[in-house]
Amino acid sequence: MESSGESKNPNLEDLLRLGVRTAKAGNRDGARVIFQQVLDTDKRNEIAWLWMASLADNNIDRRRYLETVLKINPNNATANKQLKAMNQAIKRSEGASVRTGVILLAILILALAVVGAVVLVIVRIR
Repeated sequence: MESSGESKNPNLEDLLRLGVRTAKAGNRDGARVIFQQVLDTDKRNEIAWLWMASLADNNIDRRRYLETVLKINPNNATANKQLKAMNQAIKRSEGASVRTGVILLAILILALAVVGAVVLVIVRIR
């Protein structure tokens, strides 16, 4: 027979289910609070950490949550896949930034060459 305290307090599985439903309903803040309650009780709960990563407002927090999952379970396929995707996005972004920098540098050099040529023409005309 359950005591009244047990029936009023959801267990971790109930909290996880509630968190998932809340997240899927679009209430990100409410879902984060629920998953944090799970983590306050069980810091090694991979599912709660994965959901926290999916609900993170920024990539810094998302990465931190995914890395926490991998500390708990280095073989977690979901965390590995998401971190790999994040790393690839960073590499693509860095590559695009380098290309943009090279193009801007080339334009500046070309502009300096044109200005230099114009100055030489003006000096020779005088």
